[in-house]
Amino acid sequence: MKAMRLHEYKQPLKLDEIDIPKPGPKDALIKIQACGVCHTDLDFQEGNLTTEKFGGKRPWTLGHEIAGKVVEVGSEVAEFKVGDSVLVDYWTAYSCGSCIMCRTGFENCCIHNSPPGFTRDGGYAEYIAVPARSLIHIGDLKPEDVATLACGGITSFRALRKAMVAPSDKVVVYGAGGAGTFAIQIAKAMGASVIAVSRSEGKLEMAKRFGADYLVDGKKDPVNDVLKITGGKGANVILDFVGFEQTLENGLKMLRELGRLLVIGVGPGPLKCIPDDAVNYELTISGVKVGTHKDLTDLVTLAKKGIIKSITTKTFKLDEVNEALEQLKRGQILGRSVIKP
Repeated sequence: MKAMRLHEYKQPLKLDEIDIPKPGPKDALIKIQACGVCHTDLDFQEGNLTTEKFGGKRPWTLGHEIAGKVVEVGSEVAEFKVGDSVLVDYWTAYSCGSCIMCRTGFENCCIHNSPPGFTRDGGYAEYIAVPARSLIHIGDLKPEDVATLACGGITSFRALRKAMVAPSDKVVVYGAGGAGTFAIQIAKAMGASVIAVSRSEGKLEMAKRFGADYLVDGKKDPVNDVLKITGGKGANVILDFVGFEQTLENGLKMLRELGRLLVIGVGPGPLKCIPDDAVNYELTISGVKVGTHKDLTDLVTLAKKGIIKSITTKTFKLDEVNEALEQLKRGQILGRSVIKP
């Protein structure tokens, strides 16, 4: 089969011919119909992240937001059959099931995790074999519409769940890109008012289309603008999808009493918080690491009900992966893009 693989950091991916993987007794072989192009893939290509850090080795196939059709199942697989349309829960596909994190319902923080696209071959290919327990039925949803739920969507969903968003809350989505656009929809479904912050006019326009109540230009004075919108009180929840020192600092300044800052974007930081503010405002500051299998199952259910809409705006062929990554790097992707092998 054909696969786009990373041989050297800071170099384009290469189109290789490799063997179709053979599923084990508890596995399923998936014909990949869509694989999302995530910023993490760009970080791998540029060497900001390395597979060696996660215990992998080169060359390996990138891509982790995978949807497709089951073409073969192992002898012990009962819940899925050939022909089923599925989404791969890549982040918990290879969670160990025995560490303290897995055994207490936090398999997204598995100590021994080795997800596809990170430590083993991922979804920029024609086929992938994964444990059947990682699959989620998607029914009539299109693979290209649902694939990106597996990373950008689930992370936004878990962040808002952790923040315990209420209908009376004002939620700031700081960085209204692909994952941010999912967050806008989910926060609106929870009944909250949403303030989208971005330096991109195009992303702000998209945020408005997907339900943002207020738009804030991140190039100007976003702290002052958010305070004006909230009557000087500040927002209840900040979702930082950027992770830069300035966005984190601004996010803390935007919070009101009992405010919750959720750090999602893996930028260079650092995060600086004055302890006196944290104590007097009783702030909650939390990271978000993708999500659990239940999180993704619930999110797919929302998509099936039409509550969460597709944000896929561009599709590329398998041999166009490098162009997709380059457009992502240049900021030319509104919403998300997917590879269709």
